[in-house]
Amino acid sequence: MDFESYPVTKVPENYFYEFFSQGPKGLIKKVVQYHRIEQWDEMIFNLAFGDWNARTRRIDDKIKSNNSYTEKVLATVAATVIQFTDDHPEAIIYIEGSTPARTRLYQMGINKHWNIINQKVRIEGLVNGEWEEFRTGRQYECFLLKRQ
Repeated sequence: MDFESYPVTKVPENYFYEFFSQGPKGLIKKVVQYHRIEQWDEMIFNLAFGDWNARTRRIDDKIKSNNSYTEKVLATVAATVIQFTDDHPEAIIYIEGSTPARTRLYQMGINKHWNIINQKVRIEGLVNGEWEEFRTGRQYECFLLKRQ
């Protein structure tokens, strides 16, 4: 997927990717980290994403940095998914926003670029407790993503 994105640094042994968004509020360190969900039999990884809190040394997925360039940030997160699944082709990525509004934001990005995304990945969405193949225009609670 050839969307404008930020350069990413990865720490493969920790499934950790970092980048800096640049906007009106300056440089903000963003982090994407993949965590294996152990209770599921398949190789499912949770995608954690947010601003890096240097004090707590943790991802803050609740903060609203409002540094503009949301699409570029989301494209960078998507680029880490491609990198991660290049390294781990068997991986299934679980994606859910930290709030319903963030899940909707992710879904809007998927909807907007569905014709391109659909060529690279298979996405299922959860609705009313049931997983189904992703359809544009439908509201989902979370997503499972697998490379094609």
